[in-house]
Amino acid sequence: MALGLHGDVTITDSYGLSKRQRIFALIMQHPSLKPKELCNLAKMNFKTHGQYVRNLKRDFNRNYIFGLGSKLGKPTFHRARGCVYVDRLNLDREKALQSGWEVSKNRNRCLLWKRDPKGLGRMEWHFRTGRVNIYPKQPTSKGKVFQLFADGFSMTRLIDSMTVLELVLNSINLKGASAVWDLGIKLKPFVIDMFKVSNGIVIKGGDLSHPTGIEVEFCIPDWAEKAEAQLSRNTVVMEQLLKVFQGLQTTQQQEPRQPDKLETLPNFYTR
Repeated sequence: MALGLHGDVTITDSYGLSKRQRIFALIMQHPSLKPKELCNLAKMNFKTHGQYVRNLKRDFNRNYIFGLGSKLGKPTFHRARGCVYVDRLNLDREKALQSGWEVSKNRNRCLLWKRDPKGLGRMEWHFRTGRVNIYPKQPTSKGKVFQLFADGFSMTRLIDSMTVLELVLNSINLKGASAVWDLGIKLKPFVIDMFKVSNGIVIKGGDLSHPTGIEVEFCIPDWAEKAEAQLSRNTVVMEQLLKVFQGLQTTQQQEPRQPDKLETLPNFYTR
């Protein structure tokens, strides 16, 4: 006899395969079976080993992945990317080209930041829309993203004010990334893209990049990003209209009131 992970007694048969391993293998194949049915398939007496099988199934559901004894830890992130808009800052394109930014060979002619001696990543600056796409290298961290943006805009003197820089850094959004949970066993390839258009989520498993893991790709859908940008523009327009309206009200209150025509007429014309 040998002691298990939780102090329970593991019974070993004549073939060297413990009953604990046999029960876990059956649960992997038939996760909806009840303890009595598991005992019948494992050729175990339910009256003798019924409570033992219940404990094994409880431990399997709570702490184990496919009976391997490994807890589901934190995922590893890949291909993380972020975005931010700098269209309201009125930055100089020529100054950016002189400071280390390069013109892309694509049709959009965006600006690229690749001269990064620290190896933090790269950036794409679409000057017409003011959008900056940030692609940090792995492993990704918030400090690395901030430092990459500061190297391209603050160190090059495109943004001189630290207050403005802090506001821009706090507005950087995580556009998308891939989170991978390693299960330790090879999975059959599968792809679930039902929620790609609506929620920007794709679930993969058993592919060539991560054959033993489940990968969740998530990103902000295009329609959600466009709606957020349009809402911010509408908010700015409403604020400007509100200021104009308040200014008109103030002007009308300051102007002297002109008497009506009836008030200037003699009393015998009014009743």
